[in-house]
Amino acid sequence: MRGPTSTPIIPLAKLPTNSTSTTTPTPPKVGEELLYNITFLCNSYEDQFKSTHSFVSSTSSKVTSLANDVHQLQSSLQKQNEKIDTLTQVLSILNTMEQDVTAGRSRKEAEEILMTQLASLEELFSVQELQDIQYDGMILPSLVSPFIECYYLPKYWNEKISLFDEKEESSSHVCREIVTNICHLAKCICSHAKDKEQHERTQQLIYTLVTQHVVPRVKHAFQSTLSWDPLVQVEDGLRLYESLIDSVKKNEKDMQQDEEDDVKEEEGLFGIQNDDEDVIMELQAAAAAASRNQTSNTKTLVNLVKEEIMFDVIYPRLYRTLHEWKPIIFNQ
Repeated sequence: MRGPTSTPIIPLAKLPTNSTSTTTPTPPKVGEELLYNITFLCNSYEDQFKSTHSFVSSTSSKVTSLANDVHQLQSSLQKQNEKIDTLTQVLSILNTMEQDVTAGRSRKEAEEILMTQLASLEELFSVQELQDIQYDGMILPSLVSPFIECYYLPKYWNEKISLFDEKEESSSHVCREIVTNICHLAKCICSHAKDKEQHERTQQLIYTLVTQHVVPRVKHAFQSTLSWDPLVQVEDGLRLYESLIDSVKKNEKDMQQDEEDDVKEEEGLFGIQNDDEDVIMELQAAAAAASRNQTSNTKTLVNLVKEEIMFDVIYPRLYRTLHEWKPIIFNQ
């Protein structure tokens, strides 16, 4: 920076070659030099201000981003703590169920404990969370299975003993009783849900439990050559199969009747509060659609029993037996 008293610097290229001639430098004008200095300072400070402003802006955005990250981490930590608390409560409920349900209690006491613990377990999760973890399709049947195996299934049902043994109780009666108890248990478990959800959840639970505990055992009994002889025990096998089908169909009729009663009750309430026929017709249409859906699900269980036992096991065994049978002529 040059001040008002400084002398101009002459480049070497412009220096005179004649050493005898001397040139006295002309000092710059005070106003021009002052304007130059001020302009230089302004430009320097402006550059510093821009760089500082840019640094402050970038730092501010980083601070905001870090604050958002900290908030998200705190929210995530809070959710994780809530999940830990929920899982701790779930573990406590499961331990209680394991200890109390199979602790040699009476069937009624164990059933009440099971209902209470399942209700407490469902209260820990929202409806969406129950759907996400597949509670109705996987978790609930696995929680109910120990109770069914302990109190509903007879001892020989779980062992490799023929269901057609004359020493044991009638298998057809036992099978019907098991299916009836399973249907009753499923209705009690799902009784706290809304009407429409109650019918759907009940039927889904019945379907899962019957296919897990009844159908495989009956199918195994018909498959085993040591358990069922088509030549000798045709009537026994027919009674067992018909008892299973009749039990499933009876459950279908009971579910339809309960649904019709709920519809009539809702229609009565609408008739008292509102005489609009359009509203009642819409209510009836919705109930009919739900009834068709319910019937379809139950028929699926009936069809499953027919396919798994009759079409896949009984028909092939009877066909092979008739094909291999030869009449024997005794020579007297």
